[in-house]
Amino acid sequence: MILWRLSGEIHARAFDGGYGQLYDGRWNTAGHPVTYCATSPSLCVLEKLVHVEDPDLLPALAMVRYDIPDDLAIETLTPGDLPEAWRRQESWTQRRGDQWSREMTAPLLCVPSAIVPLADAPDMNMLINHRHPDATRISIRAVEPFVLDVRLF
Repeated sequence: MILWRLSGEIHARAFDGGYGQLYDGRWNTAGHPVTYCATSPSLCVLEKLVHVEDPDLLPALAMVRYDIPDDLAIETLTPGDLPEAWRRQESWTQRRGDQWSREMTAPLLCVPSAIVPLADAPDMNMLINHRHPDATRISIRAVEPFVLDVRLF
């Protein structure tokens, strides 16, 4: 399997869950070393865009490609597994993600995108739990400079 992450170029080769250690995310509270990825580069772009307030302040970006062994365990949450208003209940999704991180049931957590929350969507978000021993089997295959198309703004 291949996963993707759109990152600031300066942090593109970091693979330690540093952002999750320092900051809350939709599926984690600070202190949990997780890396957010997606199953497609296009979902990475959408996930980045929803957080852009001023495109002129964006750092240089890079698209990171991760190679995931096919036998790596994945815990999957579908929209049907979540409360009806999960997109507005970040405390619920954070508790659920923190539970997955603590219990180390799998190195990967597959979750729906809050932007495209379709049950059978081909594009999903994935979190990597860097505390899980099998996370070391994930490798960075490529890091490529990436510029967002100006028509997006």
